[in-house]
Amino acid sequence: MKNTYLKPFMLLSIIVATLFACGDDDNAITPEQEDDIEANTELLAITNLYENDIVEFNQVQNGATLIASGFIISSDVSKNINQQIYIQDKTEDATSGVVIDVALDNIYLTHGIGQEILLKLNGLGMQKVENVIHIGAYSNGEITPISSDDFQDFVISTNNNEAIVPKTITINEILEAANSDEPLPTILVSIENVQIIDEQLNTTYANVDNNSDVDKTLINCTDEDTQTIILQNSGLSTFKALPFPTEQGTITAILSKNTLTIRDTDDVAFTEERCIDDSVLLHEDFQDITDTDEAINLDGWVNVNISDPQLLIRWKARKTEDNVFAEIEQGGPSDKYRAWLITKEIQIQNSRTLKFNLSINVNSRNSDNLEIFIIDSVTGDDINFSEANEIDDIIPLENTDGFITKEATITIPEDLDSFRIGFRYIKDNIPYTTEYQIDNIIISEE
Repeated sequence: MKNTYLKPFMLLSIIVATLFACGDDDNAITPEQEDDIEANTELLAITNLYENDIVEFNQVQNGATLIASGFIISSDVSKNINQQIYIQDKTEDATSGVVIDVALDNIYLTHGIGQEILLKLNGLGMQKVENVIHIGAYSNGEITPISSDDFQDFVISTNNNEAIVPKTITINEILEAANSDEPLPTILVSIENVQIIDEQLNTTYANVDNNSDVDKTLINCTDEDTQTIILQNSGLSTFKALPFPTEQGTITAILSKNTLTIRDTDDVAFTEERCIDDSVLLHEDFQDITDTDEAINLDGWVNVNISDPQLLIRWKARKTEDNVFAEIEQGGPSDKYRAWLITKEIQIQNSRTLKFNLSINVNSRNSDNLEIFIIDSVTGDDINFSEANEIDDIIPLENTDGFITKEATITIPEDLDSFRIGFRYIKDNIPYTTEYQIDNIIISEE
């Protein structure tokens, strides 16, 4: 990454000038005052310094040291979080949070949840990793974990230990913020009335046989929507072989971007009777796909180019940061094809009037190439459907600048006992540039 030594220094100087005031060094920390250290800047002021490049924290005017404070919200006691300390600026209604990367294990023995720490920033740097602010040791334009030998020089415990009050929030609020100009910071949150999706019932927290991370999909139990969120569990956790609770309830977790991380299983308080057992007929968020940048190959799904199978243009799995989604390639300027992505078979249960939810992102739009249909059946490359069963008013007719959630009510024809949903991308021999990305497909009963 590019070293931005001068720009961060200038930004820090501006902040310091504001914090200390001209000629006022009452809060400045000199070597003689090491035993009586106090924070002299807010964590939010520090995180606001980030502008898409590495920030180096440098010594400021007159030998003063820049120090921020925060409260620990993480624990490595169950090894679901390793060699990282998550802090937020306040115990309640937090406005900022960061991850401190350290080359240290068993941090919980000396730095527990609720412990206030002072973070001496001289010699440290800041960067974003998958949209999450990280602070670590700075050297030669790179940020690395703070070594165990240097840890106590940078991370100083105070005598203040308080209870952390997680921010109560909904999945919808998280997703709306993630798609806005003001995403939520890395803080401790609490989400009520959620449960694991049907497809992941009777599974363990993570893989028993290996150390890979595992994503669990949680769905809410509210009447107004059926949004989902990812809970990521480490394959190194001590609880990875435990069964994930099948009930519904409240989860307390650290929110990083739009992904949750628990400290231990006590954070999963699922004790209430399971909700919406039968209402969700299909849910696919593509998170179980590991072969990204390859054609999507899901059990029961169809991914085919019926105009020119040899063209090898298919719907592919793509990954941005932690999120996996489906994307259709634009093809060349003269390519002509019909590329279908069709869900697995969905059985009719109690109702033919269903709710169809979809997250979609439209880029570089100069044409409208995507259509969505109710599909009767699929036999090989023979797709049986009626053009009259197109699902209207769900595909944006403009660029979306990120994923947005769309919803439609669909009615399944009376002569069908089962159906599929098909996404058809039509490309003529014209240089269309419109790119579609789809995610979080949910078919549920009203």
